[in-house]
Amino acid sequence: MKKMVTNEKRVDRLRREARRIPELCIERAVLFTESYKETEGQPEIIRRAKALKKLLSEMTIRIWDGELLVGNATSKRVAGPMLPEVTWKWYLEEMETLSSRKQDNFQPMSEEDKARAREVLAYWKGKSLYDKWICAVPDEFKRLKDKSWAPGGANPHMGIHLAHCCPGFDIVIRDGLNKIIEKIDNVKSNLDLTRIEDFSSSLFLDAARIVVNAVINFAHRYADHAIKMAAEEADCQRKQELKKIANTCKWVPANPARTFHEAMQAMWFTYIAAMLEGWGPGLGFGRLDQYMYPFYKNDLENGIMTREEARELVAMFYVKINEMVMPFSDKATTQGNGQLTLSGITLSGIDAKGHNGVNDLSYVFLDAEEDVHLQEDLTVRVHSSTPDAFLMRACDIARKMKGKIKFVSDETIVKQLLKDGKPIEYARDYAITGCFIRTVPGISFDPGGDFINLPLMLELALNNGVSRLTGEQLGPNTGDPRKFTSHEEIWNAYTRQVEYLARNVVMANNLNRQLFAQYLPTPLQSTLYNRCIEKGLDITEGGTNPYSTLGMWITGIPNVGDSLATLKKLVFDDRKITMKQLIDALDKNFEGEDKILHLINMAPKFGNDVDSVDSIVNDVLVNISDEFAKYEGFGGIRYTAAGGTVVANIPLGKAVGALPDGRLAGLPLSDGGISPYRGRNISGPTATMRSVAKLDLIKTSGGNVLNMRFNPEGLANESKMKKFALLIRKFCETGGDLVQFNIVDSSTLMNAQKHPENYRDLLVRVATYSAYFIDLPVELQNDIIARTEFGEV
Repeated sequence: MKKMVTNEKRVDRLRREARRIPELCIERAVLFTESYKETEGQPEIIRRAKALKKLLSEMTIRIWDGELLVGNATSKRVAGPMLPEVTWKWYLEEMETLSSRKQDNFQPMSEEDKARAREVLAYWKGKSLYDKWICAVPDEFKRLKDKSWAPGGANPHMGIHLAHCCPGFDIVIRDGLNKIIEKIDNVKSNLDLTRIEDFSSSLFLDAARIVVNAVINFAHRYADHAIKMAAEEADCQRKQELKKIANTCKWVPANPARTFHEAMQAMWFTYIAAMLEGWGPGLGFGRLDQYMYPFYKNDLENGIMTREEARELVAMFYVKINEMVMPFSDKATTQGNGQLTLSGITLSGIDAKGHNGVNDLSYVFLDAEEDVHLQEDLTVRVHSSTPDAFLMRACDIARKMKGKIKFVSDETIVKQLLKDGKPIEYARDYAITGCFIRTVPGISFDPGGDFINLPLMLELALNNGVSRLTGEQLGPNTGDPRKFTSHEEIWNAYTRQVEYLARNVVMANNLNRQLFAQYLPTPLQSTLYNRCIEKGLDITEGGTNPYSTLGMWITGIPNVGDSLATLKKLVFDDRKITMKQLIDALDKNFEGEDKILHLINMAPKFGNDVDSVDSIVNDVLVNISDEFAKYEGFGGIRYTAAGGTVVANIPLGKAVGALPDGRLAGLPLSDGGISPYRGRNISGPTATMRSVAKLDLIKTSGGNVLNMRFNPEGLANESKMKKFALLIRKFCETGGDLVQFNIVDSSTLMNAQKHPENYRDLLVRVATYSAYFIDLPVELQNDIIARTEFGEV
């Protein structure tokens, strides 16, 4: 047996192994399909449970050389699985071209794997969730796709599961899975199977018991594997490590964790199983520095582990996250979704009693980030009680990583969650997962919905419901805009278009959720949520209600606000142009209309601390939030809105003609969600943050994303860094929500475009995730470059 390499840090070696072109693994698809063939006719939730059991019992398991935290989700080192039960067709169509895609490419599949994949994928034709959705959703809604809306969250178009949630991993490390089985059995013993509701609950509980036992057996497989490896290992140190791994896997997650290592291992095994059950982005870890801290503290006090050993283990955990990728079709990757799992880690913030939650483990998670700096996703909660030293350390890591860390406001988000009906102790315990979703781990299930093209609604209001680019009637007739004589008439036409779209979106998303509940429930994830076992309900059916939400992701709020503010000032207040002149200019995409375009460009814009503009942007935000709040979703969930667009601002911008804010047809819409439009926030970073913080962000409780870009020279010394940290603190204390940064200058980004071979490790903040700049589509690269670059605070 080859001895361990001892003359280099193992984290560096494991990190390099994770930084490779991923593969597409067929193992999950093969084993799930075999199970589904064996269980035809059985209740769907039982079929789901048995499929996961078969996978965890038969899938390839590996322990890589040098690692201490073990468990792989695929048979490959870095890979993502096929998910044919959601959608199957794109795998068949793109199998031959996966390795030649421009973005997010995979290693070539072997001929053997391709043949086996074709065989199993054929089974799912007509059976996948997408097949069922496409047959059920009205043609009217499908016609609006990529125009008024785009697939997001877990729309069946995306080929992924709901995810975007934070299961209660703390339940597993605190109680162990055997305790959950005991709880399942106790609840089931009190059911009356003559009642149809109890009979359905019994099926759910049977499924839950199957999958929880499967996770325990999965860990035991690793224990047995580690014992065999130890017997063959020549290196004494590695032999002892393998024996420790075996003992750990025999104990957890079946039983309560006793050490920090056991707690991390229990969490990781449970996470892998939950992902394999419902693979999708944003299945997050929650507040790891909070629920892991008692184990860390105990180990340090009792000499079981040193701080450096904890840091190494956390670094290995980060590497493991990077071994898992999210497969998307080629069309989805051109929209910049990337291959990230977006499994977020939330640090610091207040605790359930309102006290400062920063501890030494919070620093360890930041320190380990400096060791790994791959694509793991970290969010730092900021509160008035956040220690200056911790905030400065987070800012230092953000600077070194070119941005990387997201900063969020406890003051704002706690108020948002209270507005959505969550008790104060739950609201204080929130975490961020996925791109920007705020959720309460183990309590509320809050996946995202679709992307909403708000600027198109204004275009339809200014063109009697007709698309300016295609001539299609996409919305209701709201009158000839040339005859509008007041700002109120424009506003009324706009809100009618918003109402029409919102009804369609709610209808389709309710259908999405119903189909997931009926055909793709997640009993394992459900056992990790409070009340699901007691209620006998899967999370997809509303087992976590009354606390769950479904957020619609709104694109282009600043564009609409700037446009309405421009119309009000130039047409109705100052009367410098007429409605007819403006509409004619829009029809011509401002060609030959330099005078009008100059007047528009000179008008005040959002992001410069101008009250008259900021108030109109706020009207737009409040209106869309109130519109979705009218509706109740499937299973009793609450609809919310989010000022968050990820990168849908680029594809949705292609569906929108010229706007009254001066944006030309087809160009990207405002990025982030509530970020001022590219290059318009010319009054500095403080003015930008003041404009955003004025908005009633409590309304858009799904999240509100502000992107900012700084030249690294602006943060080059301690004095400048202190100003930067203070800027973040004041933003979070005065009404802001989520802010993130690219700390990289334009010349570096443009050089990376020209010479990508020299910038392979250049990470940038794309939307609410980090990605390698050279891997992004050119349109997305250009969008990042076009963002306003601030010199210093």
